[in-house]
Amino acid sequence: MITLLQLRKCPWSAAVRQTLANVEQHYGVVQVPYDRALRHEVIALTGQDKTPVLIDGDTVLWDSRTIVAYLYDTYGDARQHERAHEIRDEMRDAARAA
Repeated sequence: MITLLQLRKCPWSAAVRQTLANVEQHYGVVQVPYDRALRHEVIALTGQDKTPVLIDGDTVLWDSRTIVAYLYDTYGDARQHERAHEIRDEMRDAARAA
């Protein structure tokens, strides 16, 4: 089962929730504390304190763009697979420019 660790009003979490709907995947939600110092589960899983975090079996991902690309690539149709590759290319280009 897919689990999303999130803040309800976080726009990046909303993007992941929309992607989960787009690829028609059921998932559970864990609301994390607003105070980053209290996000013990997030920190234990990822070594950082930001949301969203997606758990899919043994796969643990953070960063909404990484999660969206993963979901499209893993569960999406051909058009969504293409979008996953575009997202990864954008992320790579941004990292090179930094």
